[in-house]
Amino acid sequence: MKKVFFIITLITIISGLYSYSILEKETGNIIGNLDPHSAAMGSAVGAGGFRLFDSMVNPANITGLKNGFGFQGTGGFLIDSDNRSLPMYNSFDAYCGDAVYVSNVNTFADFAGGIYYKRAISDFELAASLQYRPQISFKADYFEQVRNNKNSDDNGYPPKIAQNSIESKGGINAIAFQIAVIDTNLFSYGLEVAQLTGDSEMERSVIWTPEAQDMMNDTLNDTINTLDREFSAIQFKVGANIHFSPRFDLGLSITPKVELNVTGDKDGVDVDTAVFVYTKYDSTGIPTDSLTYAQYILPMNARIGFSYKPRNIMRTVMNCDVEYIKWSDTNPLYDDAINYYIGVEHVLNNKIPFRFGFNYTTSYGLHEDSGFVFADEITTPTFTAGTGFTFLDKFTFDISLEYSNRQYEALDLFMDSYYDHEDLWENYYYLNLQDRGWENPDIVHETFINLKSAISFTW
Repeated sequence: MKKVFFIITLITIISGLYSYSILEKETGNIIGNLDPHSAAMGSAVGAGGFRLFDSMVNPANITGLKNGFGFQGTGGFLIDSDNRSLPMYNSFDAYCGDAVYVSNVNTFADFAGGIYYKRAISDFELAASLQYRPQISFKADYFEQVRNNKNSDDNGYPPKIAQNSIESKGGINAIAFQIAVIDTNLFSYGLEVAQLTGDSEMERSVIWTPEAQDMMNDTLNDTINTLDREFSAIQFKVGANIHFSPRFDLGLSITPKVELNVTGDKDGVDVDTAVFVYTKYDSTGIPTDSLTYAQYILPMNARIGFSYKPRNIMRTVMNCDVEYIKWSDTNPLYDDAINYYIGVEHVLNNKIPFRFGFNYTTSYGLHEDSGFVFADEITTPTFTAGTGFTFLDKFTFDISLEYSNRQYEALDLFMDSYYDHEDLWENYYYLNLQDRGWENPDIVHETFINLKSAISFTW
């Protein structure tokens, strides 16, 4: 049993890894759920809750924990595969297919932990918890090589002339205190107060190789752009559960909009006066709207969900949530969105639970075309499954697997005109090194495979 416990602990610690898309390198990836129990059920945990980190969605959920002290440590292993394809056409302008020109796969480390205490006081039950958890991650990596066409007609290996990379690090973490109470076994109320602090470091670079410098007689200069920011804010969240019967619960949680304090610099210039992320102008050339790196806003979101336990011989739980996110709080170019979550847990004959679910979420990306900035809506369907078991009476181990897939259009992260130097190319006058526009964009295919695990302990 000691060996089993060691292996489970090792899996949980090592699997505290997250990898995120380059699309959100500046805006960050909002972490909506850390618990593998609810993650396996499609993250549908607006009502009820069996684990401490279910309260990340609704703070009233900590009233569903066992009386006494307890803790939970959790992490996840997520692989983000980013494949960028260029549509290819034949001589008759007929679409032939997509040719993948760069593929990135990355992983990063994170972890979360929390403790709680719950006890009965007269006709009430009072619960409180303290958690440390990642709230937003800026971690992302992108790398590509630029090679010229020398020797390619002779089945040779074209020499590398430049290395392009985008590296983003950091995140915003939360130290969250929660308190919740059950009133006459019918209503549960919860409040969370979280101190958000963190930082992000992003570097975008084009590094010329020694071969390229030889071709250009050392006249090329490397390009390195940086963006460093620090964040801080206080975030509130309120939640409630209505226990209509032992078989049906209804939950509601609301997180108000939060505008974080941002300090830092972009390429050595204070973010308050740095170049705008974008600026919109009217027909007379007067700016009508802008977004700077010094602005960082988390949108208001509200979630309502129910949990139903049918009259089965084997214990079964069905959860369903609907979430409203006011994305227009963060950017007037974005539309508000509704996300959907559904999940089921069914206990098999051997008392091992089987959990599965689905969720459908919406996010946005910003794009620019000839001075015109527009938002692209990106939807992400996710399929989930998982299980768990109890060992040594007091310990519970949960594990979940999530698979997500999304597709969107984008332009080159590094434009071709930057490499427009005649001496770098074998057949320069046939290449037509021009920046591609939205008439022929890249197709980006992304898949996310997320393995979460956690250990919970109560006494």
